[in-house]
Amino acid sequence: MQTSTPKTLARLRLGGTAAILAGLCYGAAGYLDRPAISGFSSALVSVLSVATPALFLGGLLGLHYRLLLTSQSTLTSKAGLLSGCLGAMLGIVGEVGLEQTPYPELMRITDWWWGLLLAGLALMGLAAFPKEGLRPLGALVLISGALGWVSLLTDPAFSGVLVPMRPVHVAFAAVFCLSSVVWGSMLLVMPHSLKRPKP
Repeated sequence: MQTSTPKTLARLRLGGTAAILAGLCYGAAGYLDRPAISGFSSALVSVLSVATPALFLGGLLGLHYRLLLTSQSTLTSKAGLLSGCLGAMLGIVGEVGLEQTPYPELMRITDWWWGLLLAGLALMGLAAFPKEGLRPLGALVLISGALGWVSLLTDPAFSGVLVPMRPVHVAFAAVFCLSSVVWGSMLLVMPHSLKRPKP
């Protein structure tokens, strides 16, 4: 196990806080986004929709630092981090509306940002699962990614939907939000048991 530093622990805590807030923001945006939405609520949903991928980006970085404390990066964890971060950045671009470029066909990939983010979560969960001391976190992150995929593929608003079933989408989205809060909390709690440098 590598020795943790105050800077690394701070990054872990920021990442954990970001993951918790990402789950809460996504849940709040889903709850507020209704057909007869008011102007204020619409503006709030827009802010939450931009904050969600940005906060998930922070959560992924925190998860990456947690993996580095236990072992060297693996190809799986690197691929997960790359996929997740790319998805989060595309999500920010898509929600801000910067996709209105001279090449709109090229920017339609922003519709798939959730897929990249969830694939990244699943890969990072797989990378963490075999590591001693990280198995609960890895399992939870992997399950979180799987829950997100079920929610995404049953979302009638998603262009790649397999089976449009809004009740299933809503139920799994809610559990996904909760799972993000839980694994974010684990990032906050776990650093206390890590080896600290001796004075």
